[in-house]
Amino acid sequence: MSVYSYAQRGAGRFGELGEVTELTEAAPAIFPQTPGSLDWLLGPALQELPQSEDAFQVAVFAPEGAKGLPVMVFLPGGGFVSGAGTVRWYDAQNFAEKQNCVVVMVNYRIGLLAHRQQVGGGNLPVEELLLALKWVQRNISQLGGNAQQVTLAGQSAGAFWALVLAQLDETRGLFQRLYLGSLSYQPPMNQVMADERNEVIAQALGETTLEQASTEQLLAAGGAVAKAWAGRGLGLYPSAGDTVPANLFEVRQAVSRLHVEQVLLSHTADEASAFIGMAPEQAFSFDAVRGFIAGNFTQPEGVFEALLADAPAATGKQLMIKVMSLHQIQLYATEFADAAAGNGTQVQLLGFEVRSPLPNAGSAHCFELPFLFDNRDAWHDAPMLNGLPEETFNAAAAQLSGAVGSFVRNGTTRNTAGRALPVHEAGAASMTALAESGLVERQIDRRFAAKRQVMA
Repeated sequence: MSVYSYAQRGAGRFGELGEVTELTEAAPAIFPQTPGSLDWLLGPALQELPQSEDAFQVAVFAPEGAKGLPVMVFLPGGGFVSGAGTVRWYDAQNFAEKQNCVVVMVNYRIGLLAHRQQVGGGNLPVEELLLALKWVQRNISQLGGNAQQVTLAGQSAGAFWALVLAQLDETRGLFQRLYLGSLSYQPPMNQVMADERNEVIAQALGETTLEQASTEQLLAAGGAVAKAWAGRGLGLYPSAGDTVPANLFEVRQAVSRLHVEQVLLSHTADEASAFIGMAPEQAFSFDAVRGFIAGNFTQPEGVFEALLADAPAATGKQLMIKVMSLHQIQLYATEFADAAAGNGTQVQLLGFEVRSPLPNAGSAHCFELPFLFDNRDAWHDAPMLNGLPEETFNAAAAQLSGAVGSFVRNGTTRNTAGRALPVHEAGAASMTALAESGLVERQIDRRFAAKRQVMA
C-alpha cells in the first residue's frame, strides 16, 4: 500500500481546499471520529491509526509491474460519521493482484467536519472527492492505472457519495462505471431538519462555533446529535444543496442525470441486522413491526402477514430486520435498477447471502467487505468472521471479488468460469445472488412497494 495526499486545507477549518498535484507520500491517518457503532461486527481497526483533520489521503494498491490497468476508486462507508480508506479493512492488494487492476481507497471528511460552518451550510465531501478524482486523472498512470477506464465504487455512505458524484456535471468523464454497494435510501435533509440539528449542536457548544471548536468539542457535539436522534434514524448526514439535489433518490430524476455507461448494485440479505442485531428482542413487538410497515409501505395491508407466512417462527426482531432491509436498501436497489434499465443504462443486481456465525448478525450490512477484497487476514479481529470455515470464505470471496473485478475490467459481472451474469431488465422477475453454495438465481420480491418521500 502506498498512501498519498490529494488535497490540503487553506485558511481555516472549512476554507477552500488546495489541490495536491503531484505524488506526495503521507503517513496513513483517518479523520477524527469516535468508535463506530458497528464495532461489535467489524472489530476495532478504526482505532489503530492517528486522527487528523488533514487526512485528505488516498491509499493505492496495484500489482507489481502494473501498466495501463483498469482502476477502481472506492469510497468507504461509516454512516457519515466514521470510516476511512486507509484503515486495514480496505487493504485491496489481493483484489488488485487477482483482478488485475489498480485500486484507490479514498478518505473524506465525516461528522461535523463534513458540514461547512453549520449543518445545511454545504456538503464538503463533494469538494474533496472531486479533487481525489482529479488526482487520479493526473497521477494514476504513474501508478499503473488507466485514467480513461475508471470505476467509481462505494459502500453504504460511500455509495451515497458515489451516487451524488455520478449525477454531477463536474465529474463527467472522470469515471465511466458505477458500483453501489448497500446503497441505503437516505434523502438529504432539508433546512428544517438541518436547523433541528443545529439547535442541538448549539446547546452542546455554547458560544463556540464549529470553526472555533476543538476537535474534541466537535466530536462531543456530533455525539449529542447522535444521541438526540437515537432510534429515529441518522443524526448527521448530508443536506440538500447546490451539489446534493433534494431529489437525489427520486429514481427517474437520478437515472436521467447519470453519466456512466454501466451500473452494478449489490446488497446483503440481512442489511438491518448490523444496526439492531444487538438490541433486545423485547424492543421489537409485532405491533412495532406493523407500525414500521404502516409508515414505510404504500399498501401496508397484508405485508406483515405475508412476511410472517414466509418465516412462521420469526420473532418480532427478525421481522423488523426483514422490513427495514427491504425498505431502506433492497427494494430501493430494484427501483433504481428498473429505472436505470428503462433509461437505457446497463445495470446488474447482485445479492450476498453468506451468513455470519456471530449470533444476531446473519448476512449483515458490511459483512460482504472481507469477501469483496478477499482479505480475511485484515479482519482477523472482526467478530463477524469468527468460526466461518476457511473453505466457505475462500469460495465466496473468489466469486464476489471476481464478479466485481470483472465489472471493473469490462463493465459486466461474471462468475469464476467467465460466464456473464444476467443484465437487469425493467420489471425482471429474478436476480443473481451469492449463497454459500455459490451463485444462484433468486426471485426479486415485488410483492411490496416502499413509501418514498416526495422531495422538492
